[in-house]
Amino acid sequence: MLDMKRALDLKALAATCPVAAGDYVTARYALPVADGAVGLELIVPEGSGHVEATDADVFLFVLEGKFSINAQDVPAEQGVLVRAGTAFDWSAPSGTKLFSMHVAETDKSEPAIVRIDTDAAMSPSTPPPAEYLVGPTPACQSAPTWRSCEGQFYGGTWSATPYYRKKVPYVHDEFMYLLEGSVSFVNEAGEKQTFTAGDAFLICRGASCSWESLDVVKKIYVIFRPTVA
Repeated sequence: MLDMKRALDLKALAATCPVAAGDYVTARYALPVADGAVGLELIVPEGSGHVEATDADVFLFVLEGKFSINAQDVPAEQGVLVRAGTAFDWSAPSGTKLFSMHVAETDKSEPAIVRIDTDAAMSPSTPPPAEYLVGPTPACQSAPTWRSCEGQFYGGTWSATPYYRKKVPYVHDEFMYLLEGSVSFVNEAGEKQTFTAGDAFLICRGASCSWESLDVVKKIYVIFRPTVA
């Protein structure tokens, strides 16, 4: 059983995914979630097919191989958002593996496929709260790509100078893919995990961990942060 209190190495998990390759709709392995508000899955598509429009915004990240969606090729280590209401044709060669994160959409938006541009111009963004930090406050930058589902689901790119953040509980589910640098986490059990450029990982709501980066980090991020009632 997966330990959802630690960071999940998605490439390592995909390598042992107990699902046979097949249709995009059915060749799926669901990860445990805190509730039904978000869906987290590994998909092992092979061949081609058609998907009817759904009522969810779906983020897809290609862990291995290549995924074609409406004749747009998405190579390994790139991600796209498929907006609710978007039907699409797909194709994937053998060996393709995807990570999927989907949230029911209540906003009205036009059907579209939105690619995360890792070269997008970045602007200064808010650093972690001072009470969480040990040492200097980092200089942070971000380039948001989208925000939807009443502001709860969003993604883009983000960077920061080195910093150390104390253990804090995650109140959101966050996918990260490191474009540059490395980061180490220590969870409540005292386990240290280090990820470097090229790694894709997931930290879910309920996990608690520190953050330590010794060099500049740049990442793709996708977050589901449910609205607190």
